[in-house]
Amino acid sequence: MHLLFNRIFYLILFIGFFLPTNSTFFLPLPGVQLSLNEFAFVFLPIINLFCYSPNNVKINNTPLKRNIVLLILVVVFTEVVVKNLVYGQSFGDAFKTIRIGLPMFSSLILIAQGIRADITTVWKAILLAVSASTIISILSLVIDLPIYHDVESGTDILSATRGRVKNANFTFGLIGMYLLIQDNDHWYSRGKLVKITAILSIFAIILSFNRTLLALLFLEAIFLLRVRFNLKKFLKIISYGILVLLIFFGAYFYNDTMRRQMDKRIFSILEGKQSIAENAIEDNREVIYKAVQEKLESGYHVIGLPYKTPIFTWVPRWSFEDERNMSVTDTSALTILLRYGIIPLLLTLLILKQLYSFSNNPFFKTILILYLIASLNIDVILRQNSILFIAFIFLITKAEIHEQRSIHSKD
Repeated sequence: MHLLFNRIFYLILFIGFFLPTNSTFFLPLPGVQLSLNEFAFVFLPIINLFCYSPNNVKINNTPLKRNIVLLILVVVFTEVVVKNLVYGQSFGDAFKTIRIGLPMFSSLILIAQGIRADITTVWKAILLAVSASTIISILSLVIDLPIYHDVESGTDILSATRGRVKNANFTFGLIGMYLLIQDNDHWYSRGKLVKITAILSIFAIILSFNRTLLALLFLEAIFLLRVRFNLKKFLKIISYGILVLLIFFGAYFYNDTMRRQMDKRIFSILEGKQSIAENAIEDNREVIYKAVQEKLESGYHVIGLPYKTPIFTWVPRWSFEDERNMSVTDTSALTILLRYGIIPLLLTLLILKQLYSFSNNPFFKTILILYLIASLNIDVILRQNSILFIAFIFLITKAEIHEQRSIHSKD
């Protein structure tokens, strides 16, 4: 029976995260529609309870587990009880608000539970899902695939972003860069699947044209080359760099929409036509910061906003867009603060600090720092698949394979 639940866990993990987008396909459940990744976030902690493998990973850290449970209890109590008394918020709106942070809550629960299935197979399932999502993204450049239609907004994401290839797993590229350069002596960095996934995930960042992640990827490569520098590592990064540049310039010369994105988001800065502030901040961030400041001055940071009150209103930049009321921002801390309140934000920061302190692995610590920096401009902590990657990298680096090929948690 345990073997069956283990296989269900691996299957849900793959199916939940192999698509490039999280807003295309929905599963109709009684009273609610869940996207595939939401389905995975809901059921992974449940299925995990029925799994068992000798190669499991348990985390014996009572303060960490206590704070995770406390965070979830505070959020649920605030949304269901406090906001009902203060704002008259309905149970349905409370559910919708909690649903916003489902990726973070589910990932933290998995940390508290530990992974009861075989951690090596779990890692392979993650690698396969990330590889599949990137391959599908690349194929979408030459084949019209029905994966970029946003059911909620009714728009075609690929057209709306004018050639930026969205991929829900693109932040894995920061993990991929680390695996290419460092950690060749660890079980989780061995094998062709690791290398293939690492390279593909870096391509996913490049195809997304996300300036935050491109900058972090570049800085990460410099940092990793600087630490324990040797000729073999230098030649490795040069060969990977040449491959990346070939893909980059191949896309530039043979795809008009991608060429426009590169000219606008990269070469306009290099040529001095736009400053980084004009290109990345002033065009689309000023309205967000102003709205956030107004909400903070109104005291909404204490227990968070009611669901029906947006954080800001998105002003259309293109003719095919409509004005939209936004429930979230691109900054994780601000979204947590204005949706759930100051106490959940402090608990989240404390949990992340405990994860950093409890880990003695430079791989996890490096990735966590990079993701925290990215969270200032991309919501990688609360809503995206990235928080699941953080959880699994933490658990994977807490497991080590001994000569007997068994896995034990490092506590």
